Amino acid sequence: MPVRRKILVVDDSIAIVNSMQAILGVSGYHVDTAYNGSDALRKIHKNNYDLVICDIEMPGLSGLEFLSRVREDFDNNLDVILMTGYLEHDYFIEAIRLGASDFIRKPIDTKQMINSIRELLFRKRDRDDVSEFYCHLDKASFSFEVSAERFSKFTISKIFSSYLRQHFKIDPMVLNELLICVDEMVYNAYIHGTLELTIQERALTHEKLNQIIDNKLKDPKISARKMYLAFEIDNEKQMIEICVSDDGDGFDFPSWVNTVETEQIMDIKEHGRGLAMLYHLSDELSFDQGGRLVRIRKSLSSPAADEKR
Repeated sequence: MPVRRKILVVDDSIAIVNSMQAILGVSGYHVDTAYNGSDALRKIHKNNYDLVICDIEMPGLSGLEFLSRVREDFDNNLDVILMTGYLEHDYFIEAIRLGASDFIRKPIDTKQMINSIRELLFRKRDRDDVSEFYCHLDKASFSFEVSAERFSKFTISKIFSSYLRQHFKIDPMVLNELLICVDEMVYNAYIHGTLELTIQERALTHEKLNQIIDNKLKDPKISARKMYLAFEIDNEKQMIEICVSDDGDGFDFPSWVNTVETEQIMDIKEHGRGLAMLYHLSDELSFDQGGRLVRIRKSLSSPAADEKR
């Protein structure tokens, strides 16, 4: 029996949602619904949808704002069709730039909508075939190194997220926790290990902090320092291992580990809470090279909390 594709319909009009749910249901699709952008965002982070159809004009979070958030969190791996009663030139250009997959005018032309859905799902099947290949590998790994000067130009967690979403089938809740961990690991390697910023410097305003970072990167010794990220996915064991390291001086990680093992996370000083998140969100956490390398391991099999939480 073929798998029923899952579509999320988002519109503040109950009549339109019910009508589309009936039409798509008859066409063989499983349909979920949301009546505003915020509710839709919550649902796409908890469920694996094949496609989203969303109205542009909605109170609160508009369709364009919703699309922007989807692209931030899912890159181009979740197709979004926008519905609108009219589409001005500026709106159209902005929607294209944000990554709208297609447009449907209201009142809905059922034939046009079904054709658009079929075409987008056909393209998604091609992407899924690539993902299926990666998921059938026993192991897959990826690693890179980058200088501190060049690192400042990128958002590593977005690159990491894009790669995982494109090639692997990972529960959204697990992926969100992994991204939190990667953000924290990379942030600490850059701010603490590579740039060696003090607590006082990190407490400055965003503008002043950026000035200090720019000055730090003018030092050839610091700008030439490398940061390293590597991860390996073991499909047989359903585990991922992520390592981040830097060329800094390390830190007193044994005493820090003792702190997070004995204190509640909210009792830890602000600058240590990020690292405490690694302890609570991962299944295993370890340090090496005097604290310059941090490694986490986490199960990909389910979003269930581990025994420590």
